[in-house]
This record gives sequence, C-alpha cells and structure tokens, in this order.
Amino acid sequence: MLKRNTDIFLKNKSMLYFSILIIAIVLTIFFIFHKPLPEYYEKKDFALGTWVNVVVASSKIDSERLADIAFDEMKRIERKFSKNIEGSVIFKLNKERSIVADKETLFLIKAAINYADLTGSAFDPTVGAIIKLWGFDDINKEKRVPTQDEINNVLDGVSYKFIKIEGNKITLLNGKTQIDLGGIAKGYAVDMAIRKIKDLDKNATGFIDAGGDIGIIGPKFGRFAWSIGIRDPDKGPYDIKEKVYLKEGAIVTSGNYERFFIKDGVRYHHLIDPKTGYPVNYYKSVTIISDNAMKADAMATAIFILGDKLIGLNSMTRYGIQIYGITSDDKIIKTTGFEYYLKEEK
Repeated sequence: MLKRNTDIFLKNKSMLYFSILIIAIVLTIFFIFHKPLPEYYEKKDFALGTWVNVVVASSKIDSERLADIAFDEMKRIERKFSKNIEGSVIFKLNKERSIVADKETLFLIKAAINYADLTGSAFDPTVGAIIKLWGFDDINKEKRVPTQDEINNVLDGVSYKFIKIEGNKITLLNGKTQIDLGGIAKGYAVDMAIRKIKDLDKNATGFIDAGGDIGIIGPKFGRFAWSIGIRDPDKGPYDIKEKVYLKEGAIVTSGNYERFFIKDGVRYHHLIDPKTGYPVNYYKSVTIISDNAMKADAMATAIFILGDKLIGLNSMTRYGIQIYGITSDDKIIKTTGFEYYLKEEK
C-alpha cells in the first residue's frame, strides 16, 4: 500500500512539474514574441489650404516628432508651390513668366504636364486665371459667376502646351497663362510627408488626411486595414456613402461639396472644365485609389471633369488607379477592381 501511494505521489509530482514546464515555455514564448500594440499620436493643424490630420505610431522614433516632421514638410511644399504666397516659385513664375527651376520644381511641373497630356487636358495646371475669375483661388474671396466674355478672355491662356521647359528653365509662352498646381501639389505634399516619416522609421504606421487626400503610412497596428469613409455628397462630412479598407497607397476624393457657392438656385463649384471655363456637373464626387496621393489627386480631378466623356472606365486601371464615382442622379459608377477595397477582410 505504501509503495502504491508513493508511486501515485511521484506520478502526480511529475505531472505537476510537467505542467509548470509547459506554462513556463508558453509564457517565455509569449514575452519573447508578443509586442504591445503601438500608441497612435494624432495631430491636427491647418496646412495646404485645408485641415490636415496626421495619425502616426512608431516603436523607433517619438511619434509626436514624426507628426511634427510631416507637418513641416507639408508646409514647406505649400510655401514653395502655392500660387498665392509671394516668394513661392509659382508666384514668381506667374509674375516673371520665366524662371530657372530646381529639380523638385521641374519634377512637379513635368508631372502636371504629363497628367494633362494623359487626360486630354481634363487635368490642366494652367487653369489659374479661370479659377481666380470664379473666386475659387482664395477661401476668403467673394465668389461670383463671370460673364461669358470674361471666361472667353482668360480661356485664351489655358493650355498646358503654353508651358515650355528647356533644361532647367520654365517659360510661359502666353501672356494670359497662370499656373495653379492645386490639383496635384496637395497629393504630392502628402506623399513627401510620408516619405519623411518612412525614412526615419520604415515600420511606422498610420495615415495622413489632408482634406480628403489620404495617404497610408502603414497598416493599423502593423496588420489591419484602415477604414476610410467616402462621404455622401448630399449630406454632412460625417455621413458615409461607402467604406473603403486600405493597408497601403492613397485615396483621394474630388467633390462638388468642397468649394462651392449657390447663385439663383444653381450650385457652382471649383472643379472647372479647362475647355469651357464652367464647373462640370456629371459627377457629385469621384474617388480614386492609387499607389500614391499625387497620382490620385490629379486623376480624381481629371475623371470628375471628363464625366460622361470618359469612354471605357475600366481601361483607366492600366494607369494604376481604381475609380468610384457618384453621378448627379445618384448612380454609382466604379471600376471592377474597386470592389476589392470594399471588403474588410483581406
């Protein structure tokens, strides 16, 4: 009997030790491989003519510092390329008609010309005078409906073909031409701010939202897609028509609700056709998903302005974009590939 009790005791003791060993191994593995979820730092400020929100987390660099660096970069680009800031390269080009440009300026102007050529001038960086005529060049400026004669006069200078580049020299060939990079510079600023963050910590995550131009720094908690709402154009900013899920890349929306005024019951907005000088009303909003915000920015403007003139929507995907449009009669028009981004689980 004593031997039997001793055997049972030793057996139970062995099982206890074995259980403790297993628990110890599990805890060791947990503490070695488990990483705490990153804490996201959020900073909001006014830049690029809109409210900008930076949400970022890093295990390597102070997240607040990364947000500050992102804003510094976006404000640098605004100071350099805003047509309204005296001393900017665009202000100088519009005034002096010819400048010797640095590499960054040449890159951005050439990119704008390429998108103008690609879209048949639906996106055109020479719309500065027509935007100013309507009062959309400044948020504080009085908006008005110009006369047809006024529109015809400034349209004489609207064409990207009036921009001549020789080496590092940029010249405007028409005395009426005014450059406005508003349709591309904001997306470029978001891309550059993200690049600054990733140069310091390639594993940083988060996003930058610059008034509807959204660039992804990295997946949420390093794993999950960010949920991004496409606004219902007929309702407030927090009324969502659709949700999109992104782990990388960028998403940009151009809508008739962003900058507009109503005169005699008619809504006039800032998305103006470079060929006619009037706002285009086929769409209420166009959303573009792409690998970078600059491309999405330019193409959102172009697709909105092209409207029903665009033949073969899905053919545009060869340029690395997916399209989601809400028409003036509330129809949803989207590329087949856009469906992928409407699914939460990936």
